[in-house]
Amino acid sequence: MDLIRAGGRNRMAGKPKGVWIGLGNMQHAEIWLREYIDSFRSGEGTLHPLIEVKRVHSIRVRDNGARIADELGWEGGLRDTAVTACLLHDTGRFPQFRDYGTYYDGASVDHGNLGEKVLREKFPWEVLEGIGVKETILEAVRLHNKKILPDTLPETLLPVARIVRDSDKIDVFRLVRRHVEEGRIHDLLPRIEITNEYSYDLLKELGEEGCGSYRNVRTLADFLLVQLSWVFDLNYRPSFRILEEDGVFSWIAGHLPPHREADSFVSAALEYAR
Repeated sequence: MDLIRAGGRNRMAGKPKGVWIGLGNMQHAEIWLREYIDSFRSGEGTLHPLIEVKRVHSIRVRDNGARIADELGWEGGLRDTAVTACLLHDTGRFPQFRDYGTYYDGASVDHGNLGEKVLREKFPWEVLEGIGVKETILEAVRLHNKKILPDTLPETLLPVARIVRDSDKIDVFRLVRRHVEEGRIHDLLPRIEITNEYSYDLLKELGEEGCGSYRNVRTLADFLLVQLSWVFDLNYRPSFRILEEDGVFSWIAGHLPPHREADSFVSAALEYAR
């Protein structure tokens, strides 16, 4: 059973020290995140549906990270730190939605930066084991939503930052596809326009930089094209394999309207994904 569960309030009064004894870093993170998310429940003990989406997303990203790490043969502290960072990556989403009523960073706050701040201030770091684990997790959380990773990251941080970004993207691919197929995309992306048009600024950005950013997204076609551009930022072979098994790349390509500039980019992205 997931320690981060959907049902009701389950806060520990004062966090008795004994409850932390004998647990691994991942289990500590699960307990803390469960309690932190519980603090966003209403007086009736329910979560806003979009908060619930992020709760479930956190679990799925953790599971994606565990699968990728296992396929890569990661063990011990590296695996534990990576999967823990995957679980905590969207910590900033919860106060972001409470305070701003949106998940759109451009109209609120950078949720990666906010997550790093919340974790630095509120997470019980003293219970974790391992040298450098705290700063590695904090930096992986802060960087998970940035357009690109800096070239100067320490070797100890780089694999963790990369696996968090891959694991996050995998679930967002699935989440968007499910909402499109169920006709509920506005539940997830309330600002999006459902048209078969691309924004000029996005096509220009893709042509010049090879990847797109949310600031130039206006339509669903824009959003799907940005998602497809993520293939150039995937880091690990298991990530490509998971998405190929899901049929994500071909599904996106099949939902994109024809356009001369976009078509050449789509072809390049699909070829790269192979």
